[in-house]
Amino acid sequence: MSEQVVERFIDRIDAVFLPVRNLQESLEWYQQVFGFGLRWSNERMAGLAIAPNCGFHIVQIPDFEPINKYTPFNFVVNNADEVRERLEQLGVEVSEIRNGEPRRFDLTDINGNMISVIQL
Repeated sequence: MSEQVVERFIDRIDAVFLPVRNLQESLEWYQQVFGFGLRWSNERMAGLAIAPNCGFHIVQIPDFEPINKYTPFNFVVNNADEVRERLEQLGVEVSEIRNGEPRRFDLTDINGNMISVIQL
């Protein structure tokens, strides 16, 4: 392949979509466990707000299979130990803390999807 320099023309990623089994059940779970606000929703998808100009979307798909071989994205927190304990008390399946840079653990959502939680 030639070493041609290509000018970047993409500004940013607008959205990450996480597949779910049941939209309403998943929407309630993410709002109750994490307190995420609802930005928008329709019969198949919903946008969740984490912080200003930061969020992700959940999308109900008919032949759903959980993402459980890797984590498609990370939630960033200030204190991984406190967040892990809080999630565990809420009955969320969490892994052990992995020390290193960054400190992190994984959680499993109501659909069986794995998401990493990292401390920065």
